[in-house]
Amino acid sequence: MATFSVDQVEIFGKGVLQAEGVVIDTDGSAYGAGRNGIVYRVTPDGTVSEMAHLPEGSMPNGVTMDREGNIVYCDLAKQAVMRVSQSGQVSLIADQVGDVKLTMPNFASYDAEGNLYVSNSSSAPTLEKALDELAQPAPNGALVRIRPDGRGDVVATGIYLANGTAIAPDEDAVYVLESTRDDCLRIHIKKDGTFGAPEIYSKDFPALPDGMAFDVDGNLYVTLPAKIGGSHTLQGIAHQGVNMAPAHQIIKVDTNGQWSMLIDDPEGQKLNFPTNCAFGGSDLQDLYFANLEGDHFSRVHTSVRGHPLYHQR
Repeated sequence: MATFSVDQVEIFGKGVLQAEGVVIDTDGSAYGAGRNGIVYRVTPDGTVSEMAHLPEGSMPNGVTMDREGNIVYCDLAKQAVMRVSQSGQVSLIADQVGDVKLTMPNFASYDAEGNLYVSNSSSAPTLEKALDELAQPAPNGALVRIRPDGRGDVVATGIYLANGTAIAPDEDAVYVLESTRDDCLRIHIKKDGTFGAPEIYSKDFPALPDGMAFDVDGNLYVTLPAKIGGSHTLQGIAHQGVNMAPAHQIIKVDTNGQWSMLIDDPEGQKLNFPTNCAFGGSDLQDLYFANLEGDHFSRVHTSVRGHPLYHQR
């Protein structure tokens, strides 16, 4: 049984179109970038505005924020990690790290030192080829780290459709979702700056995992937009259709890696292919969701406090 009913979920920011990611500023404003290349800002009272229009042909995916208030986003079409300032200036962060070309950058997370961890879903040369892996899973994904000075490191390869990322509250590990294996990997960050081998932290999710966020106690909240197969044509992922079966679910993963259902919205009333989540609000107790197939963010008020991200500290 789900912890929250659908009635407890609030639609927030009506007019945010097909945003894959969401991030919350220290003033309580929510940001996300739609598949139309528009970066939206939603103030705490729910007012929606357009912060920036990205270059033509952009396909923004996951988003985060740096301490200067820039939106950092993964661009599937430009095959790069980019930043856009509050005034709308767009610049390149990276399109390759070591031997890993960012052909399908998916999500980025900052650690406390300002290192940016980026998942690359697949090494396939085109998005169309990468999406073939939804039907035929392959270990072509990777995780990289981009340091504040621009240097880069390859953290891990051999990941199955690497998707959402998150840094543990104690900064001792980075977590990566494997979308085509319905699980979550943990990679230890060693004190000397090197990394341990990826290990399965939680598995057998009821649907494809996309994004996640930590609370201060180390529990993870994971979005489950859909299952592979089905009759729904998901136009938000790419220009060509991808057949999926909607899930519209959020799960909670405890510190032992055991998951439970947090929200289940089978009809998609409030959650419409929820792809990413982030904590925000004055006490970081509001959990926000981006809806890839929707026209709004969603949020629910929780009894826990979210782990503050890099820009929220």
